[in-house]
Amino acid sequence: MTSKYDPAEALRVAIQARNLEIALLWQRSLFFWGFIASAFAGYLAIRNTHQFVAMLVACFGLVCSLSWTLINRGSKFWYENWEAKVKRLEGPVVRPLFALVEPAKPGSDPWLRGYRFSPSKLIIALSDYVFAMWLAIFAREIFRDVMPRSTWPDFEIGGSRIFAIFSFVYLILLPIICGRHKDDDQQPPDSGGIMAGEE
Repeated sequence: MTSKYDPAEALRVAIQARNLEIALLWQRSLFFWGFIASAFAGYLAIRNTHQFVAMLVACFGLVCSLSWTLINRGSKFWYENWEAKVKRLEGPVVRPLFALVEPAKPGSDPWLRGYRFSPSKLIIALSDYVFAMWLAIFAREIFRDVMPRSTWPDFEIGGSRIFAIFSFVYLILLPIICGRHKDDDQQPPDSGGIMAGEE
């Protein structure tokens, strides 16, 4: 005999699973950040003295940073999956609660007020940037391995300038990509708040 479906219990399980996925997103990020930071410190210490080991460390950092950004996307997918279930299940139990965001407090200081940036999008963007940095380090080691030593200074100067320009453009795009979108402001009928966007 099957047990009777309980909407309140289903909502409770969905909320717990959502919260677990969010917590795991940050725990996994801390785990990978430890490996990546250690690899970066090691690379800085040996980059000009042990070329073979520097290449190994560059490969390790590249693989770790790619794994980090992919895992971040996987975590975001699963917690958004449970978040969608919460929004679907909460209606019959508590009416829209998680699906609504209260309007911002009027008159807040524009500099110190809160803004609707997505933490998960920001951590994904950071992991993408770290991957790009390790890709540049890997390219540096490949170049030093195959090109004459006389060409190294020009390559490193040019490469550092290109990466600086990339970083500046990335810095400008970051708040745009990770901020609120127009779809986040859609309101359901008779609602007193704003529809919550993806986090």
